Amino acid sequence: MKRSLLKEIIIIVSVSVFLGFTMNIISPNKIPLIQDYSSRHQIDSVSSDKQKPVRQYTKEGFVKPVNVKIQDVKKMFDEGAVFIDGRPPEEFATGHIKGAVNIPYKEFKDKTVEQKLEILKAYDKEKPIVSYCGGTECEISIDNAYEMAKAGYNELKIYLGGYKEWNELGYPTEK
Repeated sequence: MKRSLLKEIIIIVSVSVFLGFTMNIISPNKIPLIQDYSSRHQIDSVSSDKQKPVRQYTKEGFVKPVNVKIQDVKKMFDEGAVFIDGRPPEEFATGHIKGAVNIPYKEFKDKTVEQKLEILKAYDKEKPIVSYCGGTECEISIDNAYEMAKAGYNELKIYLGGYKEWNELGYPTEK
């Protein structure tokens, strides 16, 4: 009896897996079996140059946010770019880049596009916005930038070094 039950379970699971893979293969909305996230941490090498980098678009049709180097981040800060910190309010309150705005990713991601646009309405869609979080171990900066890009913002920059690197370099901060 136990052997028969185990055999039936194995057959059911095998058939389910087979059907799942088969449906995924024939579906127009396939789910990739292996995701490529390597570009999430790639630094834009053109941003330091005098010429403006060419915009790249995602499969979904929005402008892809760009990861930038600390030198470019500092230059954007000096030029008055908007800095958005995606960390929770309690972390933001312990210290952040001077003048940064706190838009916590955990709350922002669940908003409708209209609600996101309402939150971001004070910022020009064609001016640089720098998204950052706690540091290199944090990916909130990437996720928040993509959420803003999906809402139609076209000049999103991602600062992977985050508050930790900024603070260590002695750049302006506040609490």
